[in-house]
Amino acid sequence: MGNQVMSAFPETLHCLLIINAPGWFGFVWSGVKKMIDPRTASKIEVFSSTKAGIKRMEELIDNSQIPSDYGGTGRTLAEAASGGGMSDGKKNEMVSLNHLLNIPKKNAEKSYSFDLDDAKEMTLTVYTRCKAGATASVFSGDAETLLLEIDITGDNNDEPYSRTIGAIEGPGKFMVKLKAKTQPGVFLVLGTTAATG
Repeated sequence: MGNQVMSAFPETLHCLLIINAPGWFGFVWSGVKKMIDPRTASKIEVFSSTKAGIKRMEELIDNSQIPSDYGGTGRTLAEAASGGGMSDGKKNEMVSLNHLLNIPKKNAEKSYSFDLDDAKEMTLTVYTRCKAGATASVFSGDAETLLLEIDITGDNNDEPYSRTIGAIEGPGKFMVKLKAKTQPGVFLVLGTTAATG
């Protein structure tokens, strides 16, 4: 089975560096690499030392492409993940909130509370593939005042989709509550703010 998959999807990996791996990872990796293609395994390098990993990264990647988190002059990992720090004329956004809500049964609800410290505007978006969807509510304080509420529903197909709940303005304490409709689901809540700098 593995060989059939490898022949249908040719490998495009040049090199993978795992930096700052915990000490036990070497033991786990020695078992895992026996189960993958030897050519692929040879392209994966594990470093428990951040310093050694960064040195190897500098041998492979131009300094302008290395994240500033690792001593390069490129975007930080958070900026790269959110699309922020780009100079393409688009509004730069930074992911400030990233929380997964797993609702295990229909008509159940889950909530997540968070603080928005700065006087910034945060746009909340929910990503899911749950066909039945959920009702999303945003409260200020300790669930005292309802600020926003929308129904999150997708198309009839099984494709992932997103729905923007709306924007809130800090500073303050907020809570996002999702209530599943007719089936369970997993929902990723992202909050984005304008990137600074």
